[in-house]
Amino acid sequence: MNAQILLLIFLAIIVGMLCGAAIVLLIVVQRRRQRVDSMISAHDAIGLFATVEIPFDSTHKGKVRVKIQSSMVDFVAKTDDAQGFQPGERVFVVDAKGNQVLVVSEHSLQERVKE
Repeated sequence: MNAQILLLIFLAIIVGMLCGAAIVLLIVVQRRRQRVDSMISAHDAIGLFATVEIPFDSTHKGKVRVKIQSSMVDFVAKTDDAQGFQPGERVFVVDAKGNQVLVVSEHSLQERVKE
């Protein structure tokens, strides 16, 4: 009787250890598949509105501030619009290259939507 109890305890310990190892292995495999990236890039700003911080026009670069993922991020900005932008104006980000964003005026965006 004692031998049977000891055998059962031994088997329970072995099964428990195997189940624990299997769970740990599954967690490791799942974590390797996950991609964690907390870096914010200029491409994350495409499609968002920004506020002009440093004035600019089609011949000069400026700076805009965009709210992305509950953070305020500044980017170098340029535009193809003939008009210039002054601090405080709202602009729309349409493209990004490197760490620079291409913006259009809010008014220009509304005209494009009407067309």
